[in-house]
Amino acid sequence: MNVRFLEAFVWVARLGSFKGAAEKLHTTQAGISSRISTLEEQFGVRLFEREHRVVTLTYQGSQLLPYAERMVELQGRMLGAVGQTGNLSGVLRIGVIETVVHTWLPDLLTRFAERYPNVTLELVSDITPRLRDELLRGTLDCAMTSEEITPGFVDNHRLAQCAMRWTASPAMAHCLPPGPLGFADIAKHPIISFHRESSVYRNIAQHTADSPDLRVNYFSSLGAMVGLVRTGFGIALLPAAVIQQELAQGLLVLLPVSPLPAVLPLVASVRMEPASPLAEALVAMSRDICQAFMQRSRADAFVP
Repeated sequence: MNVRFLEAFVWVARLGSFKGAAEKLHTTQAGISSRISTLEEQFGVRLFEREHRVVTLTYQGSQLLPYAERMVELQGRMLGAVGQTGNLSGVLRIGVIETVVHTWLPDLLTRFAERYPNVTLELVSDITPRLRDELLRGTLDCAMTSEEITPGFVDNHRLAQCAMRWTASPAMAHCLPPGPLGFADIAKHPIISFHRESSVYRNIAQHTADSPDLRVNYFSSLGAMVGLVRTGFGIALLPAAVIQQELAQGLLVLLPVSPLPAVLPLVASVRMEPASPLAEALVAMSRDICQAFMQRSRADAFVP
């Protein structure tokens, strides 16, 4: 029995769509249909009900699914354990938050490409809630976010804790009172924040009741936020690891706001079933790359 056919079956079942499975496996919808038809002929049963463009498992299909998932996982583990890594191929879909993009992701992808030259990487950068949903939906193989995702379905690996600091341009900082600051002091100026769904915004939102005149501007791009803070547009809560160069050049300054904001965890997550040796290899590699980046960073960029 061809394991590729079982892999097609698994992805149709998980995504509920022949089209989705075709996109996931980088083939045509007709190719997926052919693989499923071959399996149904081999087993002598229907595996899916196809009505009104909705694809659902039959009773026999639901019985087959756990066996098929284990066979696909076993094949992947076998290739990872016995095969030569340079011969592994396929597509690895990765989702990352922008904090990772602007810190150690380039080093990670460079090393991964050297180790697995025949693997095609597809990268999506988004906020944690959306990446979590995509990972659980099966459209991502691996996600690097700011929170652990559904233990039991996903294997989570804590990588680091980024220090979050209130940041301003030197000119903006001169407009603030001298000495230690409270949130009320910075709330008199425009605040630059990540998207409303982000954990960083939740960090800010807990203070809104005490600051009725607070003006928060929302952005989805970390690079844009850093640029706006540099121009004096406003004050932002940013990962210290991302702005190390701007701090060293005097383009940005850290504000002594008390209490210190909550840290931003960095978590690498992979689906447990079906397992992906490539995703697991990427996560293992990311731990080493992240640690190396932390050792090169400012002492206050990460929290132990």
